[in-house]
Amino acid sequence: MSSTITSASAASSARSRPRVIAFAALSVLFVAAALWKPKDDGIPLCALKLGTGVSCPGCGMTRGLAALGRGEPAVSVRYHAFAPLIAAAAVIAWALLGVGLLTGRDVFPDLNSRRFQVACLVFIAAFIAYWLFRLWRGTTP
Repeated sequence: MSSTITSASAASSARSRPRVIAFAALSVLFVAAALWKPKDDGIPLCALKLGTGVSCPGCGMTRGLAALGRGEPAVSVRYHAFAPLIAAAAVIAWALLGVGLLTGRDVFPDLNSRRFQVACLVFIAAFIAYWLFRLWRGTTP
């Protein structure tokens, strides 16, 4: 009896409303990235850059992800070197959410684990270091 309750709660966790919404949102973003062709006419898409004139750590990410969606990885990396990593993480998250929705099993990793938190901190440190390097070199979009 308890194993039935446990598997039922795992299935409902894997099919929870936030996970369904996240899966749908990522699906829409993938289609939008494949279809959208942002103009590179010098008008910044970044609110921080529009307001202050200083590029944010993610400046170029939107255009980089759109370039990836169109199958242009070299253009993507020119806009932002982290765009392929962000895209890969989004695809992995989308796939794990999809498997969970189809099977009812929770295959998504524990986001509260120490390993995941350390990996996020390392990623954030590298992201900020890349931003500072781009500011120093004057290569931000």
